[in-house]
Amino acid sequence: MNRLVSVILVVFVLSLVSFGTWQLFLGNFEAAFSAAPFLLIIYFFLKPWRK
Repeated sequence: MNRLVSVILVVFVLSLVSFGTWQLFLGNFEAAFSAAPFLLIIYFFLKPWRK
């Protein structure tokens, strides 16, 4: 995986986690966990590229 893809993925994951945290802070439990499937998809997408 090249550096640009890695940076983009890190920014995307951090934005999802910060969105979920902010929504939990506001009390929107359903919106906070709506980002969880995206994190799972990213995990399964990156798993084959591990060394």
